[in-house]
Amino acid sequence: MSEYWKKQALLQKEAFVDELVAFLSINSIEDMTTATEGKPFGQGVATALEAMLERGQQDGFATKNLDGYAGTIEYGDGEEEIGVLVHIDVVTVGEGWTTPPFEPTIRDGRMYARGALDDKGPALAAYYALRLVRDSGLALSKKVRLIIGTDEESGWLCMKHFAEHDRVPPVGFSPDSAFPMIHAEKGQINPTLTIAPTQRSADADRGWTLLSFVSGDQGNSVPDKAEAVVELGAQAKAKFDFAQLAAEWDAFLQAMGTSGRIEQVDSDKLAFTLAGKPAHGMAPHEGVNAGTMLACFLREQSFEGSASSFLSLLSDIVHEDYYGHELHLACEDEVSGKLTVNAGILRYSETDGGSVRLNIRYPATISCEEYVEKLRARVAELGWTIASLRTSKSHYVPADHPVIQTLSKVYEEHTGEPTALLSSGGATYAKIMPYGVAYGPLFPGKESTAHLVDEYVEIDDLLRAMAIYAHAIYELAK
Repeated sequence: MSEYWKKQALLQKEAFVDELVAFLSINSIEDMTTATEGKPFGQGVATALEAMLERGQQDGFATKNLDGYAGTIEYGDGEEEIGVLVHIDVVTVGEGWTTPPFEPTIRDGRMYARGALDDKGPALAAYYALRLVRDSGLALSKKVRLIIGTDEESGWLCMKHFAEHDRVPPVGFSPDSAFPMIHAEKGQINPTLTIAPTQRSADADRGWTLLSFVSGDQGNSVPDKAEAVVELGAQAKAKFDFAQLAAEWDAFLQAMGTSGRIEQVDSDKLAFTLAGKPAHGMAPHEGVNAGTMLACFLREQSFEGSASSFLSLLSDIVHEDYYGHELHLACEDEVSGKLTVNAGILRYSETDGGSVRLNIRYPATISCEEYVEKLRARVAELGWTIASLRTSKSHYVPADHPVIQTLSKVYEEHTGEPTALLSSGGATYAKIMPYGVAYGPLFPGKESTAHLVDEYVEIDDLLRAMAIYAHAIYELAK
């Protein structure tokens, strides 16, 4: 039966690509400055949600908008339900795109745009798959619900609202990761650590003062840029040699294999900028954290008080400690591997003090409560405070569950390859369902560009995924 679905998906290619270009042109980054009633995450996210729901209405599906937090597109009348969960919000774009991130461009069979892979491209492919099932005329015994989230990249408030106002299907998949299938997902601990500012003392005239430090704007991404402004005290200024500092800076950049600049803003102020390498927060070792790296350089200077504590936390505790050893959190399990730590949003100002938002992903079989307590103890020991803390549960579906057996069979029929069950540090909507798994769209061996500059998806791979999703929906709901 796989050949039937493949053929039907290929017939959709021209219309699908045209619609995908229009969909990806919508800037659906969360923007709370434009949030209003019915648009809780801003105008762009609301526009993307409305676009999908309008398409469903035009095609004759039953649709629902849950106060702008989520939407549903439904097919079938059975009492049992199958869920397909997608999201239409995207992460921020960063700098260095070859073409504008919201002007979708096709190059060498790839669609380049923010959201092409994560998750607007797969979301539209899943919708087309649902329509293929409807148009096939094949009988279903269960209702299929395409559930559209709007806050996946931030706080998952959309799914909290959905669960409070609607019912969550017990079984299904989320097309927001990789094939063959993710059956175990790490949980998350997302704390914001803060330290209060300290008043300048007379000693500040002898040393350096950190006026501001900014790096990162997304908790679940590795910061690719850092900026800091420092002020020299009177005695430090008297002994200051810009040429010597510039030479030390250049040597540091060369040793770290990165780029940056230092500028003397006026007689007593210096501005630093440093470039890193972005990566998804679930794999911080694949990126270069610009913020913690800049802190390593500044840490060598004579700062005091909260500025010294801020730079010390970043350079001595967090920098390149991807697995939480210095935070006393290191652990792993056989199902999903090692705990990881990403420092995603780093801020300091002389008036407000410092804040560091961490994205900690703990193994699927580990106790969240135990590691939250370990974190609290270590943070207090370091002289910091946890100002806010948000957690999300881990998720694990046993290999012998029927949903895994069904989706494995579909994948193998379409690809001719065996299904290897995978785990992930990423969090997908699959964990909302008791027996949900992440299912594609990335095929084995393909590059994942989610959250990166020049994000892209291979168009033919989306069509392959569309065929698999259609077949999977039918098998789960027949």
